[in-house]
Amino acid sequence: MDEFWEYVGLKGVRAAIIHHDDLGMFRAQNDAYRALPFVTGSILAPAMWVPDLVVNPKPSADLGVHLTLNSEWSHCRIRPLTCGASLVDQQGYLFKTVEEAWRSVRAEDAEAEFRAQVELALRLGIDVTHVDTHMGSALRPDIAEAYVRVACSYKLPALIPESANDPMIPGPFREPLSKILNRVKLPRLKLAAIPYVRADYEVRLRAFKDFLKNAEPGVYHLSLIHI
Repeated sequence: MDEFWEYVGLKGVRAAIIHHDDLGMFRAQNDAYRALPFVTGSILAPAMWVPDLVVNPKPSADLGVHLTLNSEWSHCRIRPLTCGASLVDQQGYLFKTVEEAWRSVRAEDAEAEFRAQVELALRLGIDVTHVDTHMGSALRPDIAEAYVRVACSYKLPALIPESANDPMIPGPFREPLSKILNRVKLPRLKLAAIPYVRADYEVRLRAFKDFLKNAEPGVYHLSLIHI
């Protein structure tokens, strides 16, 4: 997709899309999004605080849907919007880890859930500008096929990694995922390699500064949850 980046004036330069992940999960998270100057983010559509972003919107909000198949917060679990039996654990919640979801979720259930999450955002009146994937849960190859279909059917850009060799992608997924990515006619992004270390702000800050100093040319997806 070099032609696209050339068209928008970003070919051969270093650029970062500053992105607020997981919006709608907590009220404080929404408040931080409204307080910070960056407008781009994505909502966890099944989460309880999504309506707050509609009732109290941020001016010029650029919101996508953070398509999810897992719910990792022990004290704030979320349920799917659809009834696919393969989507939930024994308590009826989305699986806590991506690995559990990958072991259980059927691709057709994932696609129905992805569509329902986009549809809910649209019905709430959100002008959905893109889709992305919570914790990479859409990157199992057959689920990635569904993810791409959903993006294309709604004519939405999707977070698609430039390479399937990213460390977050398991080795067995890389070859089949590469075949999918190579035929997708959507812009592809570099993923900023900044560790998510919840307890150590200084580690994240150093990694962020190193990224800004050393990153090669390209368009990067930089999640604020990592900063």
